[in-house]
Amino acid sequence: MVIIAYEGKSDGEFFDSLLEEYKLSKNEVIYYDFQGKDNLFNISHSYYDEIEKMQNKLDAMLLVVDADNKKDPNPNRGYEASEQKIKELIENLEFNMPIDYYIMCDEKQEGYLESFLLSVLNNEQKKCIESFKKCFQYELIDKWVYNSFYKHNKYPFDFSHENFTTLKQKLQDLFS
Repeated sequence: MVIIAYEGKSDGEFFDSLLEEYKLSKNEVIYYDFQGKDNLFNISHSYYDEIEKMQNKLDAMLLVVDADNKKDPNPNRGYEASEQKIKELIENLEFNMPIDYYIMCDEKQEGYLESFLLSVLNNEQKKCIESFKKCFQYELIDKWVYNSFYKHNKYPFDFSHENFTTLKQKLQDLFS
């Protein structure tokens, strides 16, 4: 059994689709939705106590967080801050299993799961979104764009896109 721990409900749905696409067994996964990045970074969270109790039955764990925006005043926001905090968490957990992490973001190492998904759209789709944002003259975050235009298509994304390479490898390693 392996664990995939993440910060929000939509992440679980996404990983179900991704595991299916990569032909990895969803039956061997235990998901933990921490309902927020700060909860996932909290070493005292009760989920970590549960995981510690069953770690002898577990093969590995993958922690997944969003990079968010480094301009956010929370000190755990931004790619570098998120990476530093997640590395500290892994070190402090002291579990007897391999633990890896993945930070969801776009090519600029910013954003969320939605930013990651939008990063794999083709250039024509990206130009369309950028044109709409300019025309609309309002700062639209990727979560809004994704939820408005793409969510209803249930992941109309190319899971073989190069932006999925690292995540795919981490998932395959998780199951090996």
